[in-house]
Amino acid sequence: MISKEKDEVAAAEGVLDYRGAKHGHSYLAQQCTTNVCKAIFSSSSIANNLACARAKSAFIALNVLAPFFTYTLLDDLKQSFYYSVMHDANNKGNIKMFPFCVQFLLITGVKKDLIDDAEDTAFKNFSNARKVIMDNDLDINRLIGLGSDNTNVNVGEKHSVFTLFSDELPCTIKEGLIISIYVYLKRSTF
Repeated sequence: MISKEKDEVAAAEGVLDYRGAKHGHSYLAQQCTTNVCKAIFSSSSIANNLACARAKSAFIALNVLAPFFTYTLLDDLKQSFYYSVMHDANNKGNIKMFPFCVQFLLITGVKKDLIDDAEDTAFKNFSNARKVIMDNDLDINRLIGLGSDNTNVNVGEKHSVFTLFSDELPCTIKEGLIISIYVYLKRSTF
């Protein structure tokens, strides 16, 4: 196989993997899609050379796509003047998830994206949020909003993620109510 064709096969595998990850398909479904492409486009040398089974799909998603999109997000975020962080703790099977959604303004418009982490106490949630901010070389003084679901761990009066951030950044505002209203309106309009 010549170099150009190898590049085209690699590009096709990357696109298939990106599409599968974007739509939440499992790696088994990725393998099935690859097999279907080979069957439908049997005259195509690119389709016949696709080899994107479960292990390779996972490798591409974790070692190529995820770092690329993470660095792209962080580069955009570092160019913004201010940003807000929204977070929530979830259990996905036996795995504790603590996704961060960051919202920021660029010249091209408002951006939203996700950063993941795990834990579920006020201090640990605060520490994780602060660590994600610091590990990614973001200026904590540019944090202007903090959003979360309306639980005591996140927005309680005495010891919560919000009070811990407020101690460090007195200008931080609560967005939990705004998010609740937005979610309510979004659900009621569709």
